[in-house]
Amino acid sequence: MAERKLLSAFFTSIISFFILPFLYMQADEYFLHSAFALTVYVVPIIFTYGLLASYIADRIAERKMNVRGYSLLLHMAFGTSIVIPITFAYYSQGGVWSLQVITAATAGFILGSVFFFVDLMLRKVAIRLTQYSYEEQNI
Repeated sequence: MAERKLLSAFFTSIISFFILPFLYMQADEYFLHSAFALTVYVVPIIFTYGLLASYIADRIAERKMNVRGYSLLLHMAFGTSIVIPITFAYYSQGGVWSLQVITAATAGFILGSVFFFVDLMLRKVAIRLTQYSYEEQNI
């Protein structure tokens, strides 16, 4: 499970490189520069907060009947809740409410969903590979 979660974080980081610049898009030619700048901040968050939140979401969802649906909701909720420390840090430096807080919440929501779906796909691939190797051994 740990390897799958690490791979999920890795693929989510790659996907975030392409998704996040559209949320923070400026009308200029510095798209690639902004993509790299956002990735520098987002990748450590995905590998720390995202991994921990995904693990907790899966553990909580295992107790429920609809594991996938509940896990998706928890991934989205944890992703959106990343805006809480960002907002606290922003306001502690004298900032005022702005569109950036909503954009950060949207980015967290999207990346939480992406993390869930990447993890789900990797889980299905792992199950199929296990079934294939089991069938191969029984031939």
